Amino acid sequence: MFLDPEFLPVYEALPEMDVFADVQGARVALAAASGDGKSDGEVNVEDREIRVDGRALSLRLYTPVTPASRSAAPLPVAVWIHGGGFVLGGPNAEDATCRRLAAELGIAVVAPDYRLAPENRYPAAFDDCYAALRWVADEADALGVDVARVALGGHSAGAALAAAVALAARDRRGPGIRYLYLGYPVLDDRLETGSARAITDPKLFNRQGAAAGWELYLQGSDPEAGYAVPGRAKDLGDLPPTYILVDGADPVRDEALEFAARLSAAGNSVELHLVPGVPHMFDVLAPDIRASRRAVAAWTTAFAHGIGATSDHDQ
Repeated sequence: MFLDPEFLPVYEALPEMDVFADVQGARVALAAASGDGKSDGEVNVEDREIRVDGRALSLRLYTPVTPASRSAAPLPVAVWIHGGGFVLGGPNAEDATCRRLAAELGIAVVAPDYRLAPENRYPAAFDDCYAALRWVADEADALGVDVARVALGGHSAGAALAAAVALAARDRRGPGIRYLYLGYPVLDDRLETGSARAITDPKLFNRQGAAAGWELYLQGSDPEAGYAVPGRAKDLGDLPPTYILVDGADPVRDEALEFAARLSAAGNSVELHLVPGVPHMFDVLAPDIRASRRAVAAWTTAFAHGIGATSDHDQ
């Protein structure tokens, strides 16, 4: 397995890990390493609670701090779905990404605190994420966001949920999504590809971990039903322009490449960026290596263009 030479020192220091063997312990560890969700000089952060089918759903809203003299025009808005193998995390898990997008692009970001597995199997997380998108569209005027410039994005399992929500929004005729970002997406529970079979290193996210995440999420649900597994969707037509970031040393590499090819064959606009020699979550594990900086700059610029905003990376 080829690894980027700049990533090798990080790899050597990684312990063997299996977050699915001790989900509660992994949740504690992730919480300690996550952001704090507090406002700062660049971004206002506000926690909201909405009612969905008689239950509460928590959301976090990020908006840029702007000079009072700036026009109060509606902002583009991204619904950002955190990763974590369907079992970990909350808005704090990708707090840094959400506030960076708000500050750099001058957009609003809404991060749903969706229900996690194994306590809640499919379709709980999917339903919460779709409800968050629905709420943004319904409350656009009150939120000061532009319903014509709504994007959807996420990493890993968050990208799987983003893809599922995009499919549902197409089938249900809304809300409209202008752009879709899928960062190293976990898309297919079958894990039958060459990369799924090849990536077994216990220091890295591997086939065993991917399988465990799907098992805890589905818990016997029919993977062919509804929007459980985006990679099993028969029809990928009429989806929004999509950017897919793929890691070269990732068990889900080949399913992401296949998904991109199917999207393109179905007539969609697809931009694909394959980063060689890096594993799942490489930009989190090694944010300062050149591969991470280039990849983050590239997808951020594409995201800005896709949502109709301006990226600092354009400067």
